[in-house]
Amino acid sequence: MSLSEDILRKEDLRSHLFGETWRNLIPEVFRDVPTYYDRGNAVASLGSCSWWSNTFAAAIHKHLPPGSKVLDVCSGTHDIPLRLLTLDPTLDIHTVDGSPHMTAEGQRRARERNLTIHAQVCDAHVLPFEDNSFDAVTLQFASRHLEIVKVFREIHRVLKPGGIFCHNDMLRPSSRVVEIPYLAFLRFSVWFTALLFGSSAESKKCVRYFADAIHHFYQPRELTEVLEGIGFTDVENDSFLTGVMSYHISRKPAA
Repeated sequence: MSLSEDILRKEDLRSHLFGETWRNLIPEVFRDVPTYYDRGNAVASLGSCSWWSNTFAAAIHKHLPPGSKVLDVCSGTHDIPLRLLTLDPTLDIHTVDGSPHMTAEGQRRARERNLTIHAQVCDAHVLPFEDNSFDAVTLQFASRHLEIVKVFREIHRVLKPGGIFCHNDMLRPSSRVVEIPYLAFLRFSVWFTALLFGSSAESKKCVRYFADAIHHFYQPRELTEVLEGIGFTDVENDSFLTGVMSYHISRKPAA
């Protein structure tokens, strides 16, 4: 199966609309937010973010044998690695993230818990690993800021045959009845969070961007199409409020 013309057009449009923001403003946002990132997510999600991340981590854990080698892409403050290691401390977890500031905060949190997470700072679009390196790859709450097709292809490359890719993000809700009030709420909540935590001028410039990025992002069924078009199979999907948050777990076919 290959990617449809609709998906390719959507990717081109996303890059055209947000490419400059991804390159110039988003790195500054993640310089600013590491110490209050989780609290900001809690405000923006009405407290549901941590619950959904726990749901996602539990779903991943069901697929992982003890000792699995896992890569968390765009790991930020290591939220998913820390949850997975709580469930299974035998996991060998590696991370990549483009922000040294988010990575430093994640490493601090890991040290507080006496946990080892092998972290690198790099571009998620070009992963510094050999083909067929990992039993699982995870990616949470970052895809809206990425060129999805490039990143998903890299993830497919570094997964071992039979390995799983676990993706979790705020998607575009499938229902307009949910989408319209949700995006209005998101604009307000990002503005309020920036005000509450004294965000930088660069972060405040992104207040509208976060809602616009979701409006031009994928609905859950569309993300399934992206995964299948790249070559993943056995796609499992679960969503909260038709895609306000949604996870997909898929598999790289065995050789």
